[in-house]
Amino acid sequence: EAYRRGIELSLKHDIGTYSFMARVVGRGHALMFAWSYPFNRADAKSVERARRALDETDELALELGGIPWKAGVYGQRLIMERMDPNTLNLLKRVKALLDPNGVMNPGNWEA
Repeated sequence: EAYRRGIELSLKHDIGTYSFMARVVGRGHALMFAWSYPFNRADAKSVERARRALDETDELALELGGIPWKAGVYGQRLIMERMDPNTLNLLKRVKALLDPNGVMNPGNWEA
């Protein structure tokens, strides 16, 4: 399912070559998937297509019961929307304690 849906996203966003990786982690209790979409950073349209595909990949990971790895700001927001309220509150409190002035990675994990 993950593989097929990644191909669909690649085609939807006219990305072309698409790369997918699956790896069993540890003793088989976890499985990691990685989607990779090439883009030309000198071409704003190519960058935007890849960004949209990555955002939809974060949505897909959550839909399939996973968690986006190294989520960007959009993926972070999706995770926080689904997060247990107590966990989100803890995240806010730890972030405020460690970074009261908001200078460490501003915009990331803005709870």
